[in-house]
Amino acid sequence: MDAEWLWAGCYTGDRGDGDGVYLLRRRGDGALEDPVLVAGAENPSWLAVHPRHTVLYAVGENDPGAVSVYVEETDGLLLAGTRELPAEPCHLAVAPDGRTLLAACYGGGAVAAIPLAPDGTFAGEPDVAVCSGSGPKTERQDGAHPHAVAVAPDGTVLATDLGADVLRAFRADGGRLLPVGEARVPAGYGPRQLAVHPAGYVYVICELEPRLLVLTPRASYADLAVTAESPATAADPGTGALGAGLALGADGTFAYTTTRGPDVLTAHRVADGGAVLAPVADVPTGGSWPRHLHVDDPWVHVANERGGGVTTFRLGADGVPVPKGTAAAVPTPVCLVGAPGFS
Repeated sequence: MDAEWLWAGCYTGDRGDGDGVYLLRRRGDGALEDPVLVAGAENPSWLAVHPRHTVLYAVGENDPGAVSVYVEETDGLLLAGTRELPAEPCHLAVAPDGRTLLAACYGGGAVAAIPLAPDGTFAGEPDVAVCSGSGPKTERQDGAHPHAVAVAPDGTVLATDLGADVLRAFRADGGRLLPVGEARVPAGYGPRQLAVHPAGYVYVICELEPRLLVLTPRASYADLAVTAESPATAADPGTGALGAGLALGADGTFAYTTTRGPDVLTAHRVADGGAVLAPVADVPTGGSWPRHLHVDDPWVHVANERGGGVTTFRLGADGVPVPKGTAAAVPTPVCLVGAPGFS
């Protein structure tokens, strides 16, 4: 997504120093200008944009949870609606047709679907699919904890479940989410984020064991199997490392991840038509506890939650990120999305 502007979500209150949603302008040299607060919000830790309208969605990662929709106005953003969700929603995705907003609710152990009107605002109440399960690392896997959602090329809704070590599949049918399959991942890995490669493979970064998984659809995306595995970092990340963000480069030849603990941004070469990933280089993020990353070739921006703001990198000819300029002082940043329609 080519964007001159970026939205930044953050933690607020007792979880961070932010105040809501910030807007950053990226200059031609890649440098980010000082952030501007455009919407006061409580823990807008994940953001998503509508595929056709200048409409922004933001979770409220609280208990109970919430999701809000904002539309552009002259001085920033106008709140156009809010829906309650299960506890701690932490990820959003908009269906490609723009008719449904999907949410992963970590604390509530659920995945939700909210119908959208033609202008991108909310058109009804959420349908909630409650998940179950657990994993061997009981401190984090005491129950189901959906962490991210995405829509596969065939329309299947995919959701990582960090607590149950599973990738869940749903079909959206008449506004409802119907479970249609699940793929197990190695026990204790804690799948966190996912991305679908143009060749059709599903990539998953795991948090509790910093590894990257490749899943291949068999009959459909409701029937996935783990077919490859590789480290999330090029070097040994050490004990206590946690996998975090995952994004694809524009042409699909590289994937990029962030890992907390060593605090690195890692470039992974995509091989065998997408079937294999191989880490080639770790680059310090320039901050502490990197969460999300936004890839907008040739630029990569990283949200460093515990210090360092939002750092910028330029992708080299070899696909490896090179630090660029100074950090933007966004307080407790945890999510970045492009805002190509903002003016």
